[in-house]
Amino acid sequence: MDLTSVLIDSLVLGVFEAAPLILAAMGFTLIFYLNRFINVAYAENITLGAYAAVFFNTTLGLDFYLTIVPSALLSGVVSVLAYLLVFRPALRRGLGSAELIVLSVGLSFAIRYAARLIFGIELYLFDTGPINSISVLGTGVTSFQLVALALVATFAVALYLVIFKTNYGERMRALAGNEALAQVSGINPTKVSILIWFIAGVAGGLAGIFYGVFSFVHADLGWSLILIIIMITVIGGIGNVRGAVVVGIGAGILTVLATQFIQPLYAQILLLVLFIVVLRVTRATSMARA
Repeated sequence: MDLTSVLIDSLVLGVFEAAPLILAAMGFTLIFYLNRFINVAYAENITLGAYAAVFFNTTLGLDFYLTIVPSALLSGVVSVLAYLLVFRPALRRGLGSAELIVLSVGLSFAIRYAARLIFGIELYLFDTGPINSISVLGTGVTSFQLVALALVATFAVALYLVIFKTNYGERMRALAGNEALAQVSGINPTKVSILIWFIAGVAGGLAGIFYGVFSFVHADLGWSLILIIIMITVIGGIGNVRGAVVVGIGAGILTVLATQFIQPLYAQILLLVLFIVVLRVTRATSMARA
């Protein structure tokens, strides 16, 4: 096996295959940053985005690319509904982070099993027709992977501009820092939160769409990814979009590299173990500095 070829393939494929993971991590980290709890139910935004796209594609006959926008917007609406109907009342009652995590796990199970009742346990495939591919550094990538990577770049730039260059971004940062002070300053926490949850839901829906078209759609799609997404968010830094992008790309490259030598399932386990080691080392280093 040519080591140089393996490294180049892992680099190229890792960057392209990490695109959906980065999208999901960026959306997840926004909610984490704003409300300071791990929203496990975010996994279902990924799944519902994929289900919506495959429904529009195979049942309504829309071209795959035409399903992207409505499916992502629908996922954003579902995210907002989850905030308004479940998490906002819980936050107003003063529930702590642990209680909110438990609540999000319960909501995740409810949505996932509702999806199973509606869609069954079948695996759904997109009807994409012939798939075009090009060569990047000698490695073949599909047009879907190119679009996914372009969306990651666009979304990352847009999020940066929204967070650091707009009034809404300033309000979001103020709300995340001190909600009481933000309210005294005239910031409406509900309006800001709705926007953030919508953006996060759109990102999750986009991730689900591209995960689905790369393989297949099923009820556990988002659930199978949530642990890695949480790890990327924590290592990348809470609310750090750039960190989510960098760590997501690193995770993609490492996963592809590992699958060159071991089975994909073992590669994911190895990645999770590596993340845990990094977290422990980072924590030990922080404690030593303190």
